[in-house]
Amino acid sequence: MSAAAPTLQDVARAIQELERGFERNANAGDAAALAEAFYAEDAQLLPPNSPLVEGKAAIRDFWAGFLAAGVSDAELRTGDVGASGSLAHGVGAYGFTLNGVRHEGKYLVVYRRQSDGSYRAIADAFSDNS
Repeated sequence: MSAAAPTLQDVARAIQELERGFERNANAGDAAALAEAFYAEDAQLLPPNSPLVEGKAAIRDFWAGFLAAGVSDAELRTGDVGASGSLAHGVGAYGFTLNGVRHEGKYLVVYRRQSDGSYRAIADAFSDNS
């Protein structure tokens, strides 16, 4: 007998937990923990004004450079979650401070349910509002 599919509420809770971990790790400057907890091995990151970043190791390196620039007060606020089968998505807003300047933007993250039932990001796109 297979496990029941998660409800939309279950998926939303899982995504919120992933986001809280992302925030904690980003604010601690820990790109390795951020990438390990948030992204699937085959994930793709689509940062603004930059080439596509493919794979967890390359994504870790991207975030290491980004965080080392002095990012603080990172936050994610998902406003919309949807799910179908093994895929889910979250659309929301982000904010962070860099060199005393607050940046705000939006994002779309696609998640895939893993064999252990957890979710990991497989596609992450974001852009600044300015």
